Amino acid sequence: KQWYQRRVRGVEGRLPLVLLHGMGAGIAMWVLNLDSLTRHRQVFALDLLGFGRSSRPTFPTDPAEVERMYVSSLEEWRIQNGLDKFTLLGHSFGGYLASLYTLSHPERVRHLILADPWGFPPMPDRTEPLPLRWRLVINVMKPFNIFSGLRAAGPLGPSLINKLRPDLQKKFSGRMTEDPEAVPNYIYHCNAQDPSGEVAFKTLHAGLGFARRPMLDRIGQVRSGLPISMVYGAQSWMDPSIGYEVQRVREGEHVTVELIMRAGHHVYADDPERFNTVVNAVCSAFDGTDS
Repeated sequence: KQWYQRRVRGVEGRLPLVLLHGMGAGIAMWVLNLDSLTRHRQVFALDLLGFGRSSRPTFPTDPAEVERMYVSSLEEWRIQNGLDKFTLLGHSFGGYLASLYTLSHPERVRHLILADPWGFPPMPDRTEPLPLRWRLVINVMKPFNIFSGLRAAGPLGPSLINKLRPDLQKKFSGRMTEDPEAVPNYIYHCNAQDPSGEVAFKTLHAGLGFARRPMLDRIGQVRSGLPISMVYGAQSWMDPSIGYEVQRVREGEHVTVELIMRAGHHVYADDPERFNTVVNAVCSAFDGTDS
């Protein structure tokens, strides 16, 4: 396996911070955060297996095996980089994987930060079936991966991203680059290759945004004394009340929930100044402590 990563040297002697991106993304999505975060510590950002410029392996078809493969790959990456203990931050799908890694290797994670994490709530029980039109849409889309249409668009892919998600360009406009095509081009090329990570996600996905193996059922098993900080965009489609459910499940443990009012799901980019302030504060609170 090969991982594409960036190690940004910051203040030595403080607990390093490892960043895991979300679905269909890559390490460049942290560009609005790295300058601020590295003023206080070393930061490692990597493309998850199956995404960005990392290897695109064939994943198993069993959800539990996909989870084990991701955890194993992250541990292999840690060993190769010589990290002992660190703060682990994951956004969306990366938050799900960060939680999995923490459950398996709690001795390595000093502090878990989850930014708008995917995959926590169980799928609600439905007393009535979905409307016929939704069942038809779901059945038609089942054979396809999430970004199949993007790949089918070929060289028109970046323009398609601009039309469907103009907000992504606005988030980074004037901050990262003056090139208006940089962000859609980056996202397109992250997802134009073999959809290995998408296939893995699809295996873990139960439909309608829910995970087959919900993390809320397992987060209580994280070792006692390991602090968890949950950061949500107040305007996100993710339900921030899940953060308070985690507090309930881990009653008596250190679990904080932070709402960033001007942010949606891409909380790290919607209000990067506030996000960076929150992350720096929660990281500094546990520098030099051994939970």
